[in-house]
Amino acid sequence: MGLGRCQTVREKNKIVDSGAEVRQMRSSGLNPPAILSIAFPPFFLSAALFTSVSLLLWVAWLLGWASPNPALPMPLWHGHEMLFGFTMAVVIGFVLTAAQNWTGRTTTTPGLLALLVSLWWAARAGFLFPAVVPLWLTTTLDLILLPIVAILMARVLIATRNRRNYALLLILCAFAVLNGLTHLTFHGLIPIHLMHRAMDTTLLLIAVLLVFMGGRVIPFFTARRLPTVDPRRWPALDWTATILAALCCVAVLVAGRHPDLALLFFLAATVNLARLLAWRPWRVLQEPMLWVLHLGYAWIPVGFLLLGLHLAGAPLSWSAGAHVLAAGALGTLAIGMMSRVALGHTGRPLQAPPLMHTAFVVLSIAVLLRLVAALAPNLPLVLALSGLLWAGAFLLYALVFTPIFLRPAVDSGAVK
Repeated sequence: MGLGRCQTVREKNKIVDSGAEVRQMRSSGLNPPAILSIAFPPFFLSAALFTSVSLLLWVAWLLGWASPNPALPMPLWHGHEMLFGFTMAVVIGFVLTAAQNWTGRTTTTPGLLALLVSLWWAARAGFLFPAVVPLWLTTTLDLILLPIVAILMARVLIATRNRRNYALLLILCAFAVLNGLTHLTFHGLIPIHLMHRAMDTTLLLIAVLLVFMGGRVIPFFTARRLPTVDPRRWPALDWTATILAALCCVAVLVAGRHPDLALLFFLAATVNLARLLAWRPWRVLQEPMLWVLHLGYAWIPVGFLLLGLHLAGAPLSWSAGAHVLAAGALGTLAIGMMSRVALGHTGRPLQAPPLMHTAFVVLSIAVLLRLVAALAPNLPLVLALSGLLWAGAFLLYALVFTPIFLRPAVDSGAVK
């Protein structure tokens, strides 16, 4: 066994504690809550609470029950905050936690973590209450968070030569640049069509991240929990799926929603479907913590297919495929991984609590209804019901895990 492989094995077997600051606080008689001991509790909880509240506000606006006045027009506020608010909270919580586990080095301290979460919430409040927070300050708050996270990641990945995960640094930097492009539009510095292209690219970059990370963890979790399923993995197929998704992302950034890109999206859909079928998802239906991940990945080829059909001239809106990727793939994989990480880190069995099983089903119904609403746009009540169910699913997550996150931190913080 080579030196590099030995190092990888050692990293996988490490139990990463919650950091020097946590130990120091314990030694002085203070036991910080789990919510500040490692990155995922405050960011996952923030994501769940924010997406629930923002979706309820969005539904109230759709039905004419409320007239919010955010810094951006409501449809634009909804799109930006789902991509750069909710999604980035999930991404930050996951990557800072995972990097700590991969490298055996602490990525944050309780104090720094509190600062990061405060920055994230301040930006969300700034967009929602422009009369209180000027837009220039909201822009500053929103744009500095991802570079800080990238620096924290780079510090531990480079120090341990964890080259396998350097791609995540590039993805974080790309998210920061794309968010910067949207803010340039908010301030009238670039045309609005470039902002829409940046948001399309952001959604597809999220899909790339889901393909990249999903292909690493879903078959691994499946084989670990149900060895008889024997999910098949072929490196060539894995790389092809990721590369095609990345090419779709780059192509849209360069050319926009160009009809000539349809074939590329069809290829991405086909290869990702083949990859999923190789994992034998029909054999995990008895395990909620597994089927939710397989279902989340299944929405990826569906989303690419619908986007390809739109580009090919089919009577389908871009919104149909975009929301399958956002509400379906991202939402389902997010709630599944948020649950798994939370259970594993707190030493609980990797079995979905009854309320989380309900949340998985409720979210799946919400995704189906959102697809119906995209295919038949004259059904505002269906759209509203989808938003209510989405909000309800993540409220259930907050209800289940908030008491756990507020208890004293455990001594170990390994990702299970």
